[in-house]
Amino acid sequence: MAEQTNYCTDKKSNNRMYIVDLRETVFRNQTLEEALAESNSLWEPLYERMDPSETLWIIVSNKYRDGRMWPTAMAAADYIKNQVSFILKNIITVHNVSDTDADMVSTYDEILFFVKNKREYQFHKDAIRVSHVYEGNEWGGERKKGTSAYHDTEVRRYNPDGKDPGNVWLEEDRSQTSTQQVDETKPIPFDEAIRRCIRVGSQETEKIHTIWAADLADLVTRENREFVELDVSVLQSELEGES
Repeated sequence: MAEQTNYCTDKKSNNRMYIVDLRETVFRNQTLEEALAESNSLWEPLYERMDPSETLWIIVSNKYRDGRMWPTAMAAADYIKNQVSFILKNIITVHNVSDTDADMVSTYDEILFFVKNKREYQFHKDAIRVSHVYEGNEWGGERKKGTSAYHDTEVRRYNPDGKDPGNVWLEEDRSQTSTQQVDETKPIPFDEAIRRCIRVGSQETEKIHTIWAADLADLVTRENREFVELDVSVLQSELEGES
């Protein structure tokens, strides 16, 4: 994720964040086209329901089947953008490689980050910052400020609260040698990746609305947010009621 200042909207007290989990949809369908078509009824109702300050996070996994890798994340992003005017702000990659993987299976999950308005969405970067690599000497110790790719504002190149975790979220071990070089990396747990999304996209006590993501309920409530599972038919009826 590019460096930026935090943005917090006070326009409404019942701000919501949305999570859609497409992993099972991709797994049970025989083609990528069928998997995407199954989600067709979601995107217009979600777009109409969301406030410009709210964010949408879509979980997908890459898939290897019949001798080829499905480009699931980018295909889903293109499919959704062809349905409605969501803006794709970022794609977060979370690796899940393990030594026990014997076959060609999914080696990473991707989280698509969508907004309705690129200037008004809620995003709390400081909630997920990690320790700096070279404390006090980031960016060569020279550049102090830069511009944000998210809200077109000036930001500090070196933030004393920690550094941007980036798009590929890994745990870095620098304790094995006397220098600050990376000795070993390993993937962060999937739950940690979702926790970070929850923290940047919402504030405590706010509602996290989910679709096909019932297994995230405990994770949401541990972050002091309210878990709400949306029914697709209810979303569609809301849209029909507005037309």
